[in-house]
Amino acid sequence: MAAPSTSTSSKAFNSVMFWTYDHEAILCKEVVNVNPDTTKKGSTQRSSMWEKIADTLNKCTVPKFRVDKRSVRDHVGILVYKHKKKLLAEEKATGITPDEPTKLVNLLDMIIALEESGEAEFQETQGTASKKLQYNRAKGEDVRLKAMEKLSETKKRGSSADESDDKPKRQRRSGGDAIEQSTNKAFLGLS
Repeated sequence: MAAPSTSTSSKAFNSVMFWTYDHEAILCKEVVNVNPDTTKKGSTQRSSMWEKIADTLNKCTVPKFRVDKRSVRDHVGILVYKHKKKLLAEEKATGITPDEPTKLVNLLDMIIALEESGEAEFQETQGTASKKLQYNRAKGEDVRLKAMEKLSETKKRGSSADESDDKPKRQRRSGGDAIEQSTNKAFLGLS
């Protein structure tokens, strides 16, 4: 009986890879170089960046990698979480001196700084976009209200604009006004 054939590539990804210090250092270097935090979280661009990191790591021969984009992203998240937790513990502890920073610790600090700057930049662009959106909504609402108002309301709005100019409204003169004016002059001249 023949054994079922399996591809060698599926065996490579099914076997377990243990993360060593060298693996983690190379991973962090690659994350700093590519910097996926420059793109929006959850976007296809960020996904392609993680894919690029995984492909680069799989090409390494000295510490052999067998990773995909999800395992790379998750392991970086775990490393960053553990590093932040360690930093908080060191801040709270008194009377101890922290260890000399290693290459991995420095790289993790850089990754954390890149994440924070990426989030700050995203919040800044999001803030300006929301201001524009609010302005456009208010403008659109005003146009809709003007379109739906009655003719009498439009005239009221127009007359309130005229009152704000404080110009006296010019009146037309009628023929009766001319006669009245001439009689006033005649009356004043006789007296």
